[in-house]
Amino acid sequence: MPIGLVLNKGKVPVKIYTKEVESQALEQLANISKLPFIHSHIAAMPDVHMGIGATIGSVIPTKGAIIPAAVGVDIGCFVGETKIPLLDGTQVTIKELTEKGGEHSVYSIDQEQKITSAKAIAKLTRKNASLLKVVLDNDMEILCTPDHKFMLRDGKWCEAKDLKAKTSLMPFYSRIYKDGYRVVRQPVQPKLPDYKFQENLKPNSCWVHGYNHKVKSVEFLERQEDVYCLTVPEYENFALSAGVFVHNCGMNATRLSIKSTDLPDNLKQVRLAIEEAVPVGFNMHKSIKAKNSTIIVLNKVLEEQILPKHPAIIKMMKNIHRTWTQQLGSLGGGNHFIEICLDENQAVWVMLHSGSRGIGNVMGRYFIGLAKKDMEQHIAQLPHRDLAYFNEGTKYFTDYVEAVNWAQEYALFNRKEMMNLIIEALRKVLKPFEITKETINCHHNYVAVEEHFGEQVFLTRKGAIRAGAGELGIIPGSMGTKSYIVRGKGNPESFCSCSHGAGRLMSRTAAKKHFNHRDMEDQTQGVECRKDKGVIDEIPGAYKSIDDVMENQSDLVEAVHTLKQVVCVKG
Repeated sequence: MPIGLVLNKGKVPVKIYTKEVESQALEQLANISKLPFIHSHIAAMPDVHMGIGATIGSVIPTKGAIIPAAVGVDIGCFVGETKIPLLDGTQVTIKELTEKGGEHSVYSIDQEQKITSAKAIAKLTRKNASLLKVVLDNDMEILCTPDHKFMLRDGKWCEAKDLKAKTSLMPFYSRIYKDGYRVVRQPVQPKLPDYKFQENLKPNSCWVHGYNHKVKSVEFLERQEDVYCLTVPEYENFALSAGVFVHNCGMNATRLSIKSTDLPDNLKQVRLAIEEAVPVGFNMHKSIKAKNSTIIVLNKVLEEQILPKHPAIIKMMKNIHRTWTQQLGSLGGGNHFIEICLDENQAVWVMLHSGSRGIGNVMGRYFIGLAKKDMEQHIAQLPHRDLAYFNEGTKYFTDYVEAVNWAQEYALFNRKEMMNLIIEALRKVLKPFEITKETINCHHNYVAVEEHFGEQVFLTRKGAIRAGAGELGIIPGSMGTKSYIVRGKGNPESFCSCSHGAGRLMSRTAAKKHFNHRDMEDQTQGVECRKDKGVIDEIPGAYKSIDDVMENQSDLVEAVHTLKQVVCVKG
């Protein structure tokens, strides 16, 4: 469905992908559109509903300013000087690819560990990111964020921060023939023919190879830089000129190797196993569960850069140091969830949604308050005081970006740690299974630097996900309905975005008044989940129809998998 409504009450129009919008959300969208630094227009996804300050389900492009009430941040990957080998025989920095825009032909590795060609899109993913340096045995240096994944020689993945000296990596060896072809050595065993590649041509047989690269050293750096990454929808990996393969950037969803027939008849033991492994609601682990390297990465920035400049954050959060470390790998409450789902082929998926827990909330509230205080003399001129903002180049702008970068890294590590704990718990109660390569990660509350309508902007997606051409994403429905794995269509009018879920139809307070536990039992039939009054506010009837939401964004995404929940864990 094309755009349903266009709101013209401010400096720029608001393009809305549904005709059903609550009056409070319309008022919020109109207020945002009146701000002087909004670029082009605002896009509202079909799950749009009222939020704090900025509307949930809104995509907001800004020039020279950021609204703290509206954002988190994107994750990052490699410094701009990182070179990428292309199929035309050239090597181009990832920053140059980003500036050129469009699709680029790169080298990827398929499920059989054979090198092939793939289409990729480059983008700036974060400003002032923390870095580490990976040195290979060919003396090539790779500067990247600690969380970026490298492919090991056996095809598994390992984050940069967890690489050790002498770790074997999947190799990428190549050279240019006189005829202009790049000759690529295949790494698979038994020895297979290597290939000559040229743009838009199928590979031609050449020679063989079977070596690997090894890590020489890993070093955390004091410096910070803007970082970039490639999105490779078909293979989710790409080669670096340094000679190794790395994962592309990507709620988390992972497909397991088992089918619905491999699940037990009684799924309660599965739910209880997950709830025992992952604390929910206000609970946290009794001790630190995350890897020590994760704690080191997060603690360094927090202790040395954020808290010394903003000690008031410590006062806002009791036992801050104990809490944030022991909450790593915990779910939280509200609309956060862990689900076991079945797709259209009856394959089993694990899906989860969580964020930066208590410390992220504290940082957000602190900087929203700081923005209001910073704009005391101008607050009356704003359409709403929750839209207080930081101008680019000011002290608090830089501090805010730094802090919210930390919170988003924390959220990313939190989801990864939870997924590890869930998989470990499932191995105890299910038949033996493997993790497939069909894994999707996406962020739905962040700001990224992107180019839209000819301008570099800070693009805020508040309750929305990126849906660039070919990019995979996750759109969950409410508990007891359906969820979708989708592929983006790159619609420019939505700023290459789509909804992050079904969206609330009524407030939590209204839902508790309108429904009871019998309604919950009726609406979650066939799903193993809590059905007591403590989760009434998450009842499916309190959310919009996911089918209607998907129909309203048919111009933005196409469905790749349809998932049906069979187990749901809520806080």
